[in-house]
Amino acid sequence: MKSRFVLLALLGCLGAAPALAAEAPHRPELSPCKEPGLPPGALCGTYEVFENRAARTGRKIPLRIVVLPARDSARLPDPFIYFAGGPGDSSIHEGLFFAQQLASLRQKRDVLLVDVRGTGDSGGLFCPETQGRQGVQGFLDNFLPTGPIHACRDRLKKEVDLSRYTSGDATDDVEEVRAALGYGKANLAGGSYGTRAVLTYLRRHPQSVRTVTLMGVVPPDDRYPLGVARSAQAALDGLIAECEGDAACHGAFPQLRQDLDAVLRRVTGEPVRVDLADMSTGEPFEVRLGRYGVAQTLRYLTYSPAGASLLPLLVHQAGAGDFQPLAQAARLYASFMTSTADGFYQSVTCAEDVAFIRPEEIQAAVAGTMLDDFRIRQQRAACEEWPTRDLGKKILEPVVSDVPALLISGERDPVTPAQNGERVVRTLKNGRHLIVADGAHGTEWMQGNYCLFGVMTAFIEAGTTQGLDTSCVSGIRRPDFALSFGDPEVTLGAADLARLAGTYHEAASGLTAQVDVVGNRVRLTLDGDAVLLIATSPTRFRVEGMEPGHRVVFQESEGRITGLTLFEPGSPDLVMTRK
Repeated sequence: MKSRFVLLALLGCLGAAPALAAEAPHRPELSPCKEPGLPPGALCGTYEVFENRAARTGRKIPLRIVVLPARDSARLPDPFIYFAGGPGDSSIHEGLFFAQQLASLRQKRDVLLVDVRGTGDSGGLFCPETQGRQGVQGFLDNFLPTGPIHACRDRLKKEVDLSRYTSGDATDDVEEVRAALGYGKANLAGGSYGTRAVLTYLRRHPQSVRTVTLMGVVPPDDRYPLGVARSAQAALDGLIAECEGDAACHGAFPQLRQDLDAVLRRVTGEPVRVDLADMSTGEPFEVRLGRYGVAQTLRYLTYSPAGASLLPLLVHQAGAGDFQPLAQAARLYASFMTSTADGFYQSVTCAEDVAFIRPEEIQAAVAGTMLDDFRIRQQRAACEEWPTRDLGKKILEPVVSDVPALLISGERDPVTPAQNGERVVRTLKNGRHLIVADGAHGTEWMQGNYCLFGVMTAFIEAGTTQGLDTSCVSGIRRPDFALSFGDPEVTLGAADLARLAGTYHEAASGLTAQVDVVGNRVRLTLDGDAVLLIATSPTRFRVEGMEPGHRVVFQESEGRITGLTLFEPGSPDLVMTRK
């Protein structure tokens, strides 16, 4: 579930402010957003809720709200509300991307985005103890290292009742916001953990839901991470089999299984040590790749089709003794995974998942897998003495509903496999489940991927799956396997690097990118995510740790850098002008 979407995407323009119901009680005050990176016309505000919703006394949490108003003055009453993954990611951060892709919905509907309690700017329960350079190594070694995570627990619980950060509390908050803003029934959508939040909302507030869209389904009884090792192994085995059946991939990597075995043998017992550039300073620092660091990296590569397309090349190079590219990918994914609100992640998973795992079922669940019981051991240890409350077994029961539902799964999802969606849709009486061939935890960067946004839009507009045209889904294709990194790396001098530094802007969306020089490397920060760039010419770069189709090209005029273009497989180019 703990997933982080790397979204380098345009955010759309918006029109007039919504006419909010005057009679709504305690209506939050919304005003034009001033924060950078939000679309023109977006409205921002906060809404306070009690941390202890049952007692309705004591500490309050200010929830951050962003409303993207409908363009048409004849606004429909049913907003679009998005719940992010993680648990611990920002629903505003992720929801802005989906709002752009479903732009036609905003002609007559508002988009309501709320960072749920304990995430983003809604009292985010972040753990700096698990972040930064040491956090990356701790993640690779232990996923959630108990020392730092318990230190975070001890610090947070001095002010926060960590037992009050559950899916039920979070969705009740959002329902209160919906009502306070005077909206009617909502169109709920969620990705990964966000699907559990949507199902929880549907269970607790069925009268307030018009449609649900679930992408990468987490059933109420998932008991994460019990199935992680098995799902990851199935995704990896399927990917290797596909490479073996692909003439180009098999020709480039004819002994991929043997390469993988060699890599795992090499890092078992004694970690491989690789020098990388520090993301903050550019100075060299050492990353150690042990067996579970490699296993986790391979698992996260299979989260996206683009990462999966790179995996055979990384395994082949490491099998030949070059671990540098694999270490770069490991650092990239570890950096993303340690940037979310780990306190919220812990509160949710400890109470709603780990508490229900029975020791006697663990061995059968992990036997014969690359990850073995690593994740289960680590999360059980991290949950020791984490403050929770008994939520009862009723939270594990299937959600039964006749609300129209659209479910989307990837065929090779390493964390929320397609059988999850098959199981959940059985009790959603008006549900339909789509499985994307070769899809992963996400389908971004697949050829034809944008047809899914059209299907989702048509479903929400119609309010039913009856007659829904899904024929385009069969045309979605995975990216080609990466057989090399393309043009070789070049070394640039200080003057060549310095002229690239600056702020770059996309006027229509308000999106801003910052380019800095750290040491002798170029760093790009966009939408809150920072990556290092690898130069292949004075103006052309690829993104460290990512598939070579992810490129940055700087534009030059009369000797001056005037802009840049971000290229991603299967996505529109993002052209930005230097400010």
